[in-house]
Amino acid sequence: MRTATTADLKPIVTMIAARQRWLTERGKRSYGRATALLGLLGQAAETATVVGLFHATDDRDAQVLGCSVLFPTAGAAPGWTAVERSERTWLLTMSHTHPGFRSDRIGWLMTMWACDYAARQPDPPAWMRCQVPGPLIAHYRDQLGWQVVRTRQDPDLGEAVLMQRRPESSPGLSALITSRMPVEVP
Repeated sequence: MRTATTADLKPIVTMIAARQRWLTERGKRSYGRATALLGLLGQAAETATVVGLFHATDDRDAQVLGCSVLFPTAGAAPGWTAVERSERTWLLTMSHTHPGFRSDRIGWLMTMWACDYAARQPDPPAWMRCQVPGPLIAHYRDQLGWQVVRTRQDPDLGEAVLMQRRPESSPGLSALITSRMPVEVP
């Protein structure tokens, strides 16, 4: 995993297009807010950090297996209570994974990496949080280890489920996935 930059735009667009095509062919909808994710590439880390899981021996030929956005604060995230927003939280959102690598559990790897990375920070957040559309709740809960906090109505997603999990170190994860350069999330 590493911070994605504007130089990664083309392979990220290619991966997102493949994902959207795969979903459309199956009569499903994309919830990842691709345009918003692409607009966050190159933002200051205090705002948001786009992180990507890349596979390549050379960055020039890097294939993006997945990407997400880390927000270093819950800020004004809708649906969270004032008490929850006051807790040190990182939001993980706008996740996309390449459909050609479904059997490799890319979403699980990215979730495990984000939680491990957060846990290893000098001042780790108390929570990793996300909001997912209702149809994805079972996947996030049962396959990715997120806990349901509450359900709310969202103008874009319809039924949206607020979920959270504690950051936790995952010894041995580096055998599966590494961070080549530091991801800067305050």
